[in-house]
Amino acid sequence: MKKFCLQNILSDNKKCPNLRFHDFSTNWKKVKVGDIFTVTRGKVLSKDKISKTKDHIMKYPVYSSQTLNNGLLGYYHDYLFEDAITWTTDGANAGTVRLRAGKFYGTNVNGVLLSKNGYVNDANAEALNQIAWKYVSKVGNPKLMNNVMQNIMFSIAPSVEEQVIISKLFILHSKSLKIYQANINVYTQLKQFLLQNLFI
Repeated sequence: MKKFCLQNILSDNKKCPNLRFHDFSTNWKKVKVGDIFTVTRGKVLSKDKISKTKDHIMKYPVYSSQTLNNGLLGYYHDYLFEDAITWTTDGANAGTVRLRAGKFYGTNVNGVLLSKNGYVNDANAEALNQIAWKYVSKVGNPKLMNNVMQNIMFSIAPSVEEQVIISKLFILHSKSLKIYQANINVYTQLKQFLLQNLFI
């Protein structure tokens, strides 16, 4: 279902996507990342300064280049950014784009996109995630540097209002996926228990 939505609700270089929410009819527009976002990068943070657990002091998530656990490396007592889109700049996962809601610390292998005009949302993060990997340099260690990211052209809904509605749909899908995955984990554990205890 999510794949269907990504293919049909995001425009993918067309004037309009295949599916559209009611009351929106204006053509989508192609924009350059650097024209709507401030493009920056996280900072180096030593692993020994990061807590694996969250508490009232170490409360800000630290995101890294990994994709395991949605890129969450641990927690820190300070933050660098609030409400941003990040992408992995280096390594095997270079080009992976994610929305980061709230305050967080991004390591130096996280590029960061900031906007005061409402462009930081799931719709634009998903749209960029569909194409950013195409711009990753594969020479040596894979990389997607700031200067390349800021020149990527991608299609966005013409109004922030439409982007927000699309974002809400993607958020709903993500929540549903987490619930289904949790159920799968419970049933997998139950099956293992039964296999271990019903057969001699």
